[in-house]
Amino acid sequence: MQHTAMLDFRTCFDARKDIVSLLKQEQSSGVDTGADTGVPRQVRVLGQERDGAMLYTWSDVSPYRQDDVVVSHIGLYEPISKVNTVLFVHEKLVNLVNCTVNQERTLLGFTTQEKAATSSSGSPSWHSEGRHHAQVYRSYLAEVQPANRVFYLNIERDNYLMVQFLHGKGQGYGDTSSKESHMLFLIHKELIGLYHMKLSRVGYSGVEMCGQPRTEVLAKRFQWAQWDHQRQRLYYLSQKKKNSNSKMTFTCMQFYEKHPPEVMMEVQVPIYLPPEVSKTPSTYEHLPLSKKVTDQKLLCEVMTLPGGSLCICYQHPIMNPNDHHGQEEDIGEYDVVDIEYSVFMLHRGTALHCCMPGFARLEAVNIKLHFFPFNDYILVFSPGHLLHLLNVAAEFEPCHHIVWHGQGVPNLPSPSSDGPSLTTFLRERAGLCVYDCRQDIAYRVSVSKEGFADVFAGCYLPSTRLAIMHYAAVHHKDSSLSRLLVSKMCNDIGSPEVSSLLTEFLVGTTYNAMRRQLDMRILPLLQFTSTETGRGQLEKNEKGQQLARITYNSMRDFVQMKYSKVDKPQSDGNFWEHLRYNLQKLSIADMWPRFNTTSLQQHINAANQEAAFADDLVEGRVRSSSLLKRISDSARRAFSGSSTPRKGSLGGYAVLTFLNAAERDMEQDRVVGMTVEHLTDHLSRYLPRETRIKVLNVAREFVSCQLQQAKQLLQFIWISLGFPPDGYLTSNVGEPGRPAESELFHMTERFYMAAQELCFPLPNGFKTFFTTLGFRCLDSHVFLQYVDRGVLHFTDDFRDMVMEDLGDDRDNSEMKLNIVSRLPKRQALTGLQQWNHPISTRFLSKQYVSSLLLEGEDLGWAAQPRRVSLSDSYSTTSSQDSSEDDSVDAHVHFPPLATLMKLLQMKEPNTKRHSRSGRYVDLKFVEQSALQQTKQEYGTNLSNVSF
Repeated sequence: MQHTAMLDFRTCFDARKDIVSLLKQEQSSGVDTGADTGVPRQVRVLGQERDGAMLYTWSDVSPYRQDDVVVSHIGLYEPISKVNTVLFVHEKLVNLVNCTVNQERTLLGFTTQEKAATSSSGSPSWHSEGRHHAQVYRSYLAEVQPANRVFYLNIERDNYLMVQFLHGKGQGYGDTSSKESHMLFLIHKELIGLYHMKLSRVGYSGVEMCGQPRTEVLAKRFQWAQWDHQRQRLYYLSQKKKNSNSKMTFTCMQFYEKHPPEVMMEVQVPIYLPPEVSKTPSTYEHLPLSKKVTDQKLLCEVMTLPGGSLCICYQHPIMNPNDHHGQEEDIGEYDVVDIEYSVFMLHRGTALHCCMPGFARLEAVNIKLHFFPFNDYILVFSPGHLLHLLNVAAEFEPCHHIVWHGQGVPNLPSPSSDGPSLTTFLRERAGLCVYDCRQDIAYRVSVSKEGFADVFAGCYLPSTRLAIMHYAAVHHKDSSLSRLLVSKMCNDIGSPEVSSLLTEFLVGTTYNAMRRQLDMRILPLLQFTSTETGRGQLEKNEKGQQLARITYNSMRDFVQMKYSKVDKPQSDGNFWEHLRYNLQKLSIADMWPRFNTTSLQQHINAANQEAAFADDLVEGRVRSSSLLKRISDSARRAFSGSSTPRKGSLGGYAVLTFLNAAERDMEQDRVVGMTVEHLTDHLSRYLPRETRIKVLNVAREFVSCQLQQAKQLLQFIWISLGFPPDGYLTSNVGEPGRPAESELFHMTERFYMAAQELCFPLPNGFKTFFTTLGFRCLDSHVFLQYVDRGVLHFTDDFRDMVMEDLGDDRDNSEMKLNIVSRLPKRQALTGLQQWNHPISTRFLSKQYVSSLLLEGEDLGWAAQPRRVSLSDSYSTTSSQDSSEDDSVDAHVHFPPLATLMKLLQMKEPNTKRHSRSGRYVDLKFVEQSALQQTKQEYGTNLSNVSF
């Protein structure tokens, strides 16, 4: 089955189209780009600053020399405004591997890779760790506004050098009396330092350095480092011991505008230095925009998510047979190996480990995993091979990871056999953008709803479908994806997974609606998924082969934060406060359970039994209990709130024209009231500082969101099966259901099962709608079985429709009798009064006579109006014998009946106090009924009547 790709990659930047074409236009228009002749050649992107500006280099003829020598140029490109600026023209052609510019665009730092200086013997010079290289790295600093001096930093190493200017929020980083710029310099495996350079004005807008830079050493002997230019943070891994088998120490350093940098966290993580890295010289990829200093074999990435989430993503190394020629017998190209990665969720004190077995070694060493923050998820991506979305945000316990391999995984074109090499690309308000370093193209990444829906319909394991439904319900920005998934479910209504998927939809969308209204202290107490969290996952394909295994390990004893000595403004809001709160919450997380609606079942059953007991007592004579009163009040508030159009979590309003919103269901009132009461108690127990009225309002809002999401799901089902959004069911209940209505009934049945399992409130009018669908779509015997099992319920509206719409032939009369016999007494008597049939008139007459003869019986039911006269009930069976003259006085023509009527008249005054005025079933009704039935059975000759 062919799947649409799950993610859309749309080009948002192309160096050949954006930069090269702009340089050509400027050359043709006579603008000085630093290239007077020819076409810019070998344009390469070098880096990107915090504001999104791109630094790039190209080779062309120098405008400052007469000998047409090709030299290196450095330019700056603004992607938003599409403005190109030439910053620096080198005196010769060099291999630039790193570049950075300060915030005022006056100083430029760059690193080159050049040939090492040769000794007197002609061999390359010796460098660090007793090794010699043919290539070395050198760093420089240039004044570019105005173009002035170039300073060599007097650092030459065979290990990679990176320089990076610090940026602030506003122009003029480090607002001090003497203007300064600050530049990080990192020497791999040696040290991390900081240059402080004082600046002075030159002319109107020029700036130059004054005096020698002040240097500061921040750390020594690190193995891996990453600069986060958006948040002005430095992450690095180092080994406290020189033993390569020892764990790495992860350190996070925060930089501020007006304060010295500060170490915010140090934690040991189970990341080990690969043996080939510790024993051989390091190799580097020189990828633009990566902002990392590391050996290319140490694959690690640090990323943050909203809400104080900090993760270290690490791909475990696989030994390459080409690097170990002396071990061919032990390491073969076609050995089967596992691809593994770990995500250390420092905000949760937990490590996630994923193992993907069954790869040939030669294939596995060429699969590089890319890690990106994607909404509340971490995207693990290898183009054309695998796509994992890990649900690891601080707000949620880890669960419902989306794991997908093969078709549906996007592939990107690459000129290299190693595939594309991707890194994060900054673009304002564009979400996730990734940069293909080999193609110099940036892509904006977004969810493909059609791709997710195809995978949802075609995946093998239920856990994958459930994870996609969870993403759509809780994390996706609008309802379009959820609606598409529901339509896919409607294509396979018989699947046993449908109910669990609808359950996840109801729980997830309710949480999503609440999270937009509540603060982070209350949300951890609300349920966000219908399944158990914190468990591993085992993913397989349709052949039963294992694709991935996800497990968890605790790190709570190792993760600690360092507290700031002073309160400093931070570059990205309150990240560290949120992270500290998340770590503090770990100690009490197990004692703060989330509210689970399924725990209400026994309480709802008890309330239903109490209500049934109250109904069995004399109507209106016994005062309701305080519990039922509270339930009734909470239900009234919840239903009144849900009837008002509200923008729910799915971004739309659910207006169900096929439900009667005026119908009230006391059982649902009890579900609503019980939910409000127990949620209020739950919140009050764990949030003692909150007032009772506040948590009560939260509980009522929660129930209103539940009702709104139930309506939304019913509307999705209705529309997905081809019914118009503002349509209705056929008004005649006796008309057989169409195939589409039969599908609607079975899908609604799955919805009802999900709601019952969750103790979820149902909207007003649902029971009548559901029972009417079942009556029209099911065989009569199956329909009655649904009723007897408590799935379908007889409501007053349904009873009225049946009595009015069904005829009085033999089958319909039998069905009416079956329905009436299953109703409570008072509802049954009301139904019989609406049924114009000899069976109902005979029963009502006998019931009335019995009520008169048994003093104290309630005759209130007899005061309810009948829709037609008594004579109509016999019109179909004895119309040829009945006329106005047939309704004669029994005192004259039938003395036995007259004697009985006199006795009843003597009893009637004693019971009038129990009835209401305006009775329609009275002695006159009984007398006429007796005469009509006697005449129907024996004719006009009453002499044959046996007494």
